Amino acid sequence: MKNAIVIILLLAGIFLAYQGIQTIQSSTADVEILGIDINASDEGGQAAGIMYLVLGVAALIGSYFAWKKA
Repeated sequence: MKNAIVIILLLAGIFLAYQGIQTIQSSTADVEILGIDINASDEGGQAAGIMYLVLGVAALIGSYFAWKKA
């Protein structure tokens, strides 16, 4: 049973970290108009991406400690 928890936490951590990176990358955009670079970012999207990333890292750390305890 403990091995199942470790695997679930590991997969959730990988998924959340990947989702966080994708959310952060998709919330920024660069446009060049007449030689002028314009950078636009969605701060709400970046905050959500950071939360996904933090939760993913926490799940990965939790899976490590659960594995060490098993």
